Amino acid sequence: LASVFRSVYDFCTAVSVNAQPGVVGRPTRPNARSSHRNYNAEDGPVTTTDFVGVEMYAKLTNFIESYVKARLEVRLSHPYFPYQFLRHSVPLQDAKDLLGEDLLLYYTTQWSEFRFSSKVVDGIFSYLNRHWIKRELDEGNGNIYMIYTLALVIWKRSLFMESKERVTDAVLDLIRRERNGEPINRKLIRDVTDCYVELGIEEEETPDQVRAGQANPNAKLKVYVEHFETKFLRETENFYANEAQAFLEHNPLTEYMKKVNYITSLGSALAYQEFHNKVVQVERRLEDERTRCEMYLHMATQEPLSKTCEKLCDRVEDGLNNLRSALESHITKEGLAAIAKVADAAFTDAKLYVTTILTVHNRYSSLVGNAFQNESGFIQALDKAATTFINKNAVTSRSPQQMSKSPELLAKYCDQLLRKSSKMPEENELEEMLSQVMVVFKYIEDKDVFSKFYTKMFSKRLISETSASEEAEVGLINKLKQMCGFEYTNRLSKMINDTQISKDSSIEFRDYLANRNIDLGIDFNMLILSSGSWPALPTLKMHLPQKLNFAIEQFTAFYNSKHSGRKLTWVLSQSRGEMYAFGFGSKKYVFTTTTAQMAVLLLFNDSTEYSFGSLITSLGMDKKTLSQVLVSLVKNDVLKSSENLDVAAEARDDVVVSLNNSYFNKKVKVDLSKMVMRTDPKQETEQVQKNVDEDRKSVINACIVRIMKTRKRISHSQLMTEVLQQLSARFKPSVEMVKRCIGQLIEKEYMRRDETAREMYEYMA
Repeated sequence: LASVFRSVYDFCTAVSVNAQPGVVGRPTRPNARSSHRNYNAEDGPVTTTDFVGVEMYAKLTNFIESYVKARLEVRLSHPYFPYQFLRHSVPLQDAKDLLGEDLLLYYTTQWSEFRFSSKVVDGIFSYLNRHWIKRELDEGNGNIYMIYTLALVIWKRSLFMESKERVTDAVLDLIRRERNGEPINRKLIRDVTDCYVELGIEEEETPDQVRAGQANPNAKLKVYVEHFETKFLRETENFYANEAQAFLEHNPLTEYMKKVNYITSLGSALAYQEFHNKVVQVERRLEDERTRCEMYLHMATQEPLSKTCEKLCDRVEDGLNNLRSALESHITKEGLAAIAKVADAAFTDAKLYVTTILTVHNRYSSLVGNAFQNESGFIQALDKAATTFINKNAVTSRSPQQMSKSPELLAKYCDQLLRKSSKMPEENELEEMLSQVMVVFKYIEDKDVFSKFYTKMFSKRLISETSASEEAEVGLINKLKQMCGFEYTNRLSKMINDTQISKDSSIEFRDYLANRNIDLGIDFNMLILSSGSWPALPTLKMHLPQKLNFAIEQFTAFYNSKHSGRKLTWVLSQSRGEMYAFGFGSKKYVFTTTTAQMAVLLLFNDSTEYSFGSLITSLGMDKKTLSQVLVSLVKNDVLKSSENLDVAAEARDDVVVSLNNSYFNKKVKVDLSKMVMRTDPKQETEQVQKNVDEDRKSVINACIVRIMKTRKRISHSQLMTEVLQQLSARFKPSVEMVKRCIGQLIEKEYMRRDETAREMYEYMA
């Protein structure tokens, strides 16, 4: 091959020129390149390499055309074509006269060999592809093709167009035989349909699309749809219509009605079993068609095939119910399989998990809409299937709290979308993504778990001011409110409101300082959080630097002057600030730090080194917190330590920490806070789950009391049913938890068991 490629290269780069022969497509365009030295009277200036390229292209075109035409004219007894694979002995028969399975065997073998050889030839002529052909395509000559595409075009025009009717009829005959129970060679059908798809070369596509592989997928399927799918669907409808007609001919309607009445009135086990077998037979037929689509047809056929099946099933009593049931099972199976494929990565990759779910859902949502016109029964089948594979799958089964994993990953995906990043989507794209989030959220059973995770992440975005878009945040809250009600999003709305009030308070505080000629010496902003609306935040006890302490005292005085009876508790663990550092040579840095980091670094204005014990005394922190802060500063090379520090272990009091005077960073702005503010995801998840369980007990208790207050007297089974039904919109409580709550309410004398009927409960006012 290397020597052949070299020959092609030498020919293309040669300067000798022959006359321009005809090629597939029209000649070189007029005025293609005006700066060349050679001229043609008709077409204008042309280079020698143009002539060489045209000549090479034309010779190759003629060769491929001759080869393909010979496939039709070959005599099968020729010693060069020993086709022992044919099912029947056909001595001296022309290839173009073959029919049925013999034709398919011949066609698919020739196609496979031709396709492989075409790829080899494409590699040999890669120099021609990269240079002359590329220039022709760049200049808009739509009648010139890359070599592999050229081969397919020739096959399509010469061999395919002559034999397409016979090949398609042979394929349909095989499918018909399979439907009638005969074993067939499915590979023949798959090879033919693959060939039809690959021959979908739409010559009206632009050369840029062809070259870049960006052809319209619908255009790509033009040959497949026109010469196979349309006939296949018509054949499918005719086949089952004939089956139905044959049944009616042998089983008159009166006999059918007698059979139904017999089953209904007598309940005969034998008659019922016979009827059940018929239903199973219908289901098996539907499954056969779906399997057929997967095994050897293109997936694009799935939608029109579903329409055909629906039209046929609609004529049969309970036919659509069977089709709905089959669709639900199929979607569930596909969803579980898709998630299982990515389970390892998706367990920690929220984006992969959610997009995998959406890919499956969107595919079948389109199917239900286009093939079944969004009929309510099919929508319900899709909803049931999605609920099943979203809440219980290969990812959730790996989590100790199985039902919590899907809502947790969905909340994390929302956080990724709404948090500032270097790759933020456009506003319209973000809105569409959030709408897709709601598609998945609809099927989450434990919506209270999602709320816990989302609220926690939402609070972090607001506190750290890392929300990508306030409008997008409010938009998603409104979507959640629309689906779950005001109560579900009440806390989120209050948190948004707190941020707005805080902005107004900051402006008022600056006016307050200006009116009293007070200079804080620092830029000071605050976020006032309503204690009942925000998640619990960790506290931090420490001695604040003098300037910070002065600012806090002034704001406290301002706040108390406006609000009586309120108490401010400063959440220093979540506070951050920016510091200007001038002590590292001539370069000035801006450090983003936590309050604790800031307090530590400010001490180094007075001395360049401290012992761990002296820092404890000066800052008033506990040893564990100070160790974490020092580790973060040492790992960022701002400080140096006489011994290795570990977050998990407390440092000794005599460990010396000093300022690293040789600190250097390419960046001017350096965020030191990230390392300190990281949390253990596993520990965080466990804490959220613990909070969820506590909240659920309160919600279940309130629900039971509400029902008992209304009903006064109710049986155990009725109470359980009503509780589960009322809470299903928020979460799916376990039966054991409901029973425990009933027991607790009996102990607290909110209700009691009836002494005469122990399965009955009575409300106690």
